[in-house]
Amino acid sequence: MIFNESVINGIPSLKNDSVSIILGYKTIPFNDKSSDAACIARIVEIFTLGKLRVQGARLTSLTGLTIPDTEADTEEINLLLMRCEKVCRTEENEFAVRNDAVAIAKAAMNSISGVSKSISEVRDRKFRGADRAEAEYRYQTALSRLNHQKERLAYFKCLPGLLIHEAEFIGKGINLPLLHSFHSSVRIPVEPKSLLENLDISRAVQFITVELDNLVSAVNSIIKLCSPPTDRYELNNGGLIRAEAYREYFSADNNLLRAIISGDEYVSSVLDCKKNYEQKKKFFSI
Repeated sequence: MIFNESVINGIPSLKNDSVSIILGYKTIPFNDKSSDAACIARIVEIFTLGKLRVQGARLTSLTGLTIPDTEADTEEINLLLMRCEKVCRTEENEFAVRNDAVAIAKAAMNSISGVSKSISEVRDRKFRGADRAEAEYRYQTALSRLNHQKERLAYFKCLPGLLIHEAEFIGKGINLPLLHSFHSSVRIPVEPKSLLENLDISRAVQFITVELDNLVSAVNSIIKLCSPPTDRYELNNGGLIRAEAYREYFSADNNLLRAIISGDEYVSSVLDCKKNYEQKKKFFSI
């Protein structure tokens, strides 16, 4: 049976997870009907894929394999920024509500304290002590909710700044006033525990983070295998041949090879052949 090129290119890399991860990764653009969770997950994805371009170029130069690009355009970046503005406004309003609740709880607590002549007198009177304890509890609860909201607000305000690099990469048409109304972010902010209040967002972020981590690991793993070792001992003990064999194995047009044999098996076979050939050369040079 003769396989044409389109059939071979469609064969999955059954014997190599790294290539399967790279070839299987697909992006889904954000649109105005998408959820807030999708917005945040897409921002994380665009930022990570944008940073991965340098490694992607290295991978392509070694093997011909290409990593998925962000596929983002001007319209999508602007849609993401507008949705972030809306989300941040909602979070700011909630922060104001919780801040007012703290002020009210604090005033109530202070008013109970002010009824008695001294703190010791309050403690001596059981009914005053109970009132005071209840007021303190309400104040601390309100303060805790405010702090949680403060963490959430800081998290959401950091996210749009992750798009600055991609906006610069795209060039014209970006809503720059809106973009620069957010602080530039050089790393994905740590997800606050309070975000668990919105399980949809938390799950979306965790899902896309795992996917991206797998992709980055796959790219780095292949690059490492295909790059000549820097250690002299490894270099003198088949390191260069091993790297060349891996480059051949991971070559973009070798899907059929990766469907029937693992990289380690292939490289081991190449090394054995090379070793036998070198030994044969010694015999004939005697």
